[in-house]
Formats: sequence, structure tokens, C-alpha cells
Amino acid sequence: MININIVGDGPRDAATVPYLMKSLLGVEVAAEFEPWARLNTRGGYPGKVLFAILQARDAEKDGLVALVDTDKAPKRGRLKELQEGREKDRMKRAPFPTALGEAVPHGEAWLLDDPVAVRQSLSLSNDLKIATIRNTNSPKETLTALINQSVRRGENMMEVLAEIAKAVRPNRYQHASETGFRGLEEDLRTEFGPLLKR
Repeated sequence: MININIVGDGPRDAATVPYLMKSLLGVEVAAEFEPWARLNTRGGYPGKVLFAILQARDAEKDGLVALVDTDKAPKRGRLKELQEGREKDRMKRAPFPTALGEAVPHGEAWLLDDPVAVRQSLSLSNDLKIATIRNTNSPKETLTALINQSVRRGENMMEVLAEIAKAVRPNRYQHASETGFRGLEEDLRTEFGPLLKR
């Protein structure tokens, strides 16, 4: 098991990312989540990443995962800011496992990109068409609409998203580069791979 901190845009990251990491790395993940808004520090995302790394290191965590949604910002712009914060820390201290990711346009795209997981978790009919990432302007709205058509309608949204994340298999992804997941996957393997070999 690895014990990490996650910093992200909201509770959906807390509900899904540990399961996505488990699927990728093959290890149980215990995570404490903190939203970006709670990191009251100067310096925008670079300053917040630097602060989050210090917090995780001080708490003797195994690492940090920091995530942002693109939303309407330029693609990869926020990711570069996260990388800047990580590099600032590494100029002063030994590298601390810190994986960075930017969901395009938001984290629901990482779930919707595995239609098998969505269909199974929501017990959807095989006849029901699930829009691909390329065929929707808002993966969040598309996924919410699918949940509302399913037997899971009315259940706690975070629990439903967690169930989908548990069923996700990244090897089924169709557009991992477009959604930003490929970049997160590579960063997770680079940052946490050596830890798993101990």
C-alpha cells in the first residue's frame, strides 16, 4: 500500500483517483484529499504545489498527486504551472514522488473514456449508446445524464463515480492522450515506480 496526499479541484478527484492509481500501479492507495482552494498560499499553482509537497513530506506520506482540470484554460497551461512548482522544490531538496496531471476538460473524461466500465457500473443496457470523448462537449454532463438514466440514479454521486473508477481499465481507453490521462499515467509510473520496487 502507498499512502499519499491528493490535491485537486474537488471531491470527485478524491473519490476516483485512488482507484485509477490502483488500476495503473497494481497497489492499494490510501489517500487524504485537499482542494486547491484550501491551500492559501501565494504564487498561484506553482506556489500551491510547492506548499503541498512540503505538507506531504512533513506528514511522512509516500508521495503527492496534484491534479487540475483544463476547463476553459489553454490546454496544458495549468500543467506547466504544476511542473514549475515541482521543479522549484527539486532545486532545493531531494525529489519527493509527485505525480502531476491535467484532465481535459475535467476528470469525468477519464471515466467516460472507458465505456465498458461505465456500462457495467451503471448496469446500462447494451443498446444504450455511450458518447465518446470526441462526441460530447461536456463529459461531466454526459456522465451525469447516464447516471440519471441508470439504476444508480439518486445514489450518492461520489460513491457512484468511485464505483466507475474501480471498474476502469486504462488499457480500454480510446482517447487517453486527448483527455490528459496518458500524461498522468506516465508521471505516476515515473514518480511512484521506484517506490513500488522497494
